[in-house]
Amino acid sequence: MDLSQASRPLMWNVSVSWPMYAMFVVACLLFGYGAWRRIASWRKGKASNERLSDFGKRFWILIKELLFQTRVRNSSLPGWFHSFIFYSFIFLVITTAVVALDVDFGTTFFRGYVYVFFTVGAELAGLLILVGISIAAIRRYVVKPKTLENTSADGWPLLLIGFMVLTGFLTEGLRIAVIGDPYRWLSPIGTAASFLFAGISPEAGAVTHQVLWWTHTVAGMAWIALIPYTKFVHMLALPTNVFFSKLKPRGELARVDIEALMEKADAEDFNVGVAAVKDFTWKQRLDFDACISCGRCDDICPAVMAGHPFSPKRFIHASRDLTHAIDGNGQPVQAKPAEAGAEGAEAAAGADGKDLVVGNAVDEKFIWYCRTCMACMEVCPAAIDHVDSMMEVRRNELMIQGRVPTEASRALKSLETSGNPFGPRSYRSEWVAKNRIPVIPEGGDVDVLFWIGCCTTYDETKQKIATDLLTLLDRSGISYGVLGEDETCCGDPARVVGDERLFQEIAKKQVAVLNQRKFRVLLVNCPHCYNVLKNEYPQFGGNFRVAHHSEFLHEMLWSGVLRPSRARAMRIAYHDPCYLGRYQKIYQSPREVLRAIPGAKVLEMGNHHERSMCCGGGGGHYWMDLKPAAGGERINNLRVDQLEKSGADTLVTACPYCLQMLNDSLKLRNLDEKIRAIDLASLVLESVEPEAKPRT
Repeated sequence: MDLSQASRPLMWNVSVSWPMYAMFVVACLLFGYGAWRRIASWRKGKASNERLSDFGKRFWILIKELLFQTRVRNSSLPGWFHSFIFYSFIFLVITTAVVALDVDFGTTFFRGYVYVFFTVGAELAGLLILVGISIAAIRRYVVKPKTLENTSADGWPLLLIGFMVLTGFLTEGLRIAVIGDPYRWLSPIGTAASFLFAGISPEAGAVTHQVLWWTHTVAGMAWIALIPYTKFVHMLALPTNVFFSKLKPRGELARVDIEALMEKADAEDFNVGVAAVKDFTWKQRLDFDACISCGRCDDICPAVMAGHPFSPKRFIHASRDLTHAIDGNGQPVQAKPAEAGAEGAEAAAGADGKDLVVGNAVDEKFIWYCRTCMACMEVCPAAIDHVDSMMEVRRNELMIQGRVPTEASRALKSLETSGNPFGPRSYRSEWVAKNRIPVIPEGGDVDVLFWIGCCTTYDETKQKIATDLLTLLDRSGISYGVLGEDETCCGDPARVVGDERLFQEIAKKQVAVLNQRKFRVLLVNCPHCYNVLKNEYPQFGGNFRVAHHSEFLHEMLWSGVLRPSRARAMRIAYHDPCYLGRYQKIYQSPREVLRAIPGAKVLEMGNHHERSMCCGGGGGHYWMDLKPAAGGERINNLRVDQLEKSGADTLVTACPYCLQMLNDSLKLRNLDEKIRAIDLASLVLESVEPEAKPRT
């Protein structure tokens, strides 16, 4: 059979086609109106000018995501069945367009090998769509993951898609049954469907075919029209959200100059962060509509896994529902009274307080359970900025409403009065002098300026990290020094809790101090300090080359400055700190350092790399002790459970906070004698040549 002549009758048995085009126009008008309403709703939000830049880069990000579905496919099963549906739908749309060229413009494109390609491809595409929606339905209605909610709004889109594909195959089968097709073997599913109509008379077949054809057409037009009004809106909102996704470093929060704001703002107009719906930016409103309720954020959220009364998905959904209600596009909400600061909150939102986020969308404790670990944002296929939005609510709660957990309040008070959240400022200078660490004066010049960090300085169990790292610097011959009494906290505790005023005061002072010294590298051992110094301080004029000690050690090992030689059999599990991994994408350097140690076998815990579990101390929880719900667990205990299952006898991390949190849990689980917890720098020091002796 000559495939170069392959073809079939187009628009067979459809004598009048103008109703189809009329329906298409109506569908497009309804789509356009719905899309306009959505866009108008987004534009009600406040400005977010940082999203209106680098359009060329944004365009390529969008194209890559549309072509390769990388964010969608970062969750194996749901990602793949969505890809089946997405790519297949695209192919069917292209096939329909090719057919339309021949029908409407009289071309003969849809024949021969082109016909073979599109016919076989359309059969496969239809089959993959049915497979995809079947897997989706089984997962949703049979497996029923607890983080995946089920509503009518979730089910009928699957039915509509399946209905369109099935009516398409049945229509094709009727055509084959009535008039035959010499190339039917190119359409195996349509051919199989034709057996359902075996023996049907030509007259009855023609009538039934017309009914099926128009039913299929109406379903397709309905799908187009319904996109902006239903869950299909993600086809509009999700690509738009990806296009406007954050290009700046993940760890850099948007902010205004608090000092300047306080000087020029009237007391009645002064506001920081998000108190009410009117405070959301257009990008945050877009985030809410882009959510497809897949539940991936809850699947990976450590607070959800530990049974805490928190859910990133619920925050997005509740904010969306409140926004739609206030806009008049949803059910009205009844404001819930807030215990503290209610009068100020209602004044910011309106007399009735129905606009308030805290009190209507979420309760007062909800946002404080977030660990700011960024796991939700890592796996979100819609590029939603969960953490950034929750931080804006935290800022308002602390700075405007005056609501903050008691333990965090104590840490902030110490930070403001002593320059650190732990203890007397003088203790830093005493410790530096005791260890004979060179202090760099104003105008001083060194290769490496070591930022000690509060957690390392004020806790004896963490001081070993600094002394071991400095011993390695001594071994390398690199000139280094510290700021001494001029170093205060970097401000991260204030930043993550939401005290933007205090953070900015600290940042401006420390930038001035750092700019008075000359150095090639600003070396840190704490990922939280690393994030602030690298990603936040540039907003205040602090543009430094910042290196985390895991990177620095990696460089020294691979340049031959340090040579691990002491062999010791160890089964090592490396814990990825959130602020080093997901925030900075530093995953390989510490693991390569560990693999360079003789006798070390590097294992992985259940959650690792991008999907690593938080130690539980992020988001200010090193200073807070919020209780889990009944039956819940501490996050660090869950992480240590994963550690035990890995079979490791040594836990290595590169964050003093993580080290403390996990050490505490090892003791609670009675595993501290079985599994040793140690910082990366300390383990490297143990493995290098004898001349790298510890500082005394």
